[in-house]
Amino acid sequence: MTLKRNNPPPIFGVDGVEYIEPIRFTLKNGVELFTMQSGDQEVVKIDFSFKAGSWYAQSRLDSIMAALMLQEGTKTLKASEIANTFDFYGAQFSSSSSYDYNYITLLSLKKYLHHLLPLVSEIIRDSSFPEEEFEIVRQKRKQRAIVDSGRVGLIAQKSFLRNLFGEGHPYAPVASPAFFDTILLRDVKLHYDNFYRSDNMTITASGFIDTEVIQLITENFSSSWGNSDTAERGNNHRLPIADKMVFIEKEGANQNAVAIGKLFPTQNHPDFPGIKLLCTILGGYFGSRLMSNIREDKGYTYSIQASPISFLHHGVFLIFAEVKTDKTEATVKEIFLEMEKLNSELITEKELIPIQNYLLGRILEDFDGPFARAQTFSSLREVNMDFEYYNRLIDAIKTTTPQEIRELSQKYLAPETMSTIIAGIR
Repeated sequence: MTLKRNNPPPIFGVDGVEYIEPIRFTLKNGVELFTMQSGDQEVVKIDFSFKAGSWYAQSRLDSIMAALMLQEGTKTLKASEIANTFDFYGAQFSSSSSYDYNYITLLSLKKYLHHLLPLVSEIIRDSSFPEEEFEIVRQKRKQRAIVDSGRVGLIAQKSFLRNLFGEGHPYAPVASPAFFDTILLRDVKLHYDNFYRSDNMTITASGFIDTEVIQLITENFSSSWGNSDTAERGNNHRLPIADKMVFIEKEGANQNAVAIGKLFPTQNHPDFPGIKLLCTILGGYFGSRLMSNIREDKGYTYSIQASPISFLHHGVFLIFAEVKTDKTEATVKEIFLEMEKLNSELITEKELIPIQNYLLGRILEDFDGPFARAQTFSSLREVNMDFEYYNRLIDAIKTTTPQEIRELSQKYLAPETMSTIIAGIR
């Protein structure tokens, strides 16, 4: 067959997504297990999530340090033995902390799960938090924070969150590397004891999931452990009145970092699908208005983005760019000018159609393969949502009119409601 290279392949629109709902099991201890079977390759990914992020920590770094310490030893194994076991079986193991949840992930060939799941169970239940390893991890994190404190991009973004939420809020990053000197091992261990417990855990398994895999998970995680009397923290944090302009001097900076934004609706809000479309128009992809103006036309920056960020309890809108130091003021001016255009002018169909196609394509990526589908399901479940969110998102992308986009912009993107954080040199 001769290929006709001058004829492009047909283009098909996205009318919807075929959702594959996970199968739900309840283990004897009440733990929910969700499974998504797909694919012929015998690879399994198992995710364990805990409501143990910085939102629940007494100190904002307790959550981070607890996640880092899980691989540093158990009551029967040293850190080196744990690492060597995962390496020997060619498995990937990770433990991470976020604002609301902490996560543990195992990626392995199915045939080795009977060796690895008992180890993962021991790590979750019986991490020993050895003092010597704690000091090493703490110093490493402090050194990393010292390096980060010299990067204007991170300075601006972290200062932006502190400006919105206040210094003591669990969503506000710590202000100084010296904060790591205040972390106490007993507090980190207490955070682990309080929140890495069976009744605070959810398991999501994806990939080559058969009855044998389910049986192995059941055998290793069906008993109860941990103190279930720990009270969940309420949303009683008082937010400050954010400053409209903050400049942070960073001597010797080669570029200035600009962070502009405000508190925003979370993913649960009825307006969020339309907001997603609006933010993409402004700065959510390579052909967005901010990229076309500030990168392509003006040449002030290599990249600029605008995105809605949804935590569990709050949402944030953030525009971020690192720009030429002598073009900082002009960049801020152009950012607000693009907001004002969206507030006053109707977007054309010619501009809107490619953005709709881009967003619909991105949705397909969220369901491309069992691991992606499992991640999408877990992310929605954490904010008490289901796949119906994507039906609403697809509908908003395809049906929101230019008039409705302008109304959303007037409601959420008024320049006078924004805070501007700049880090660098004047």
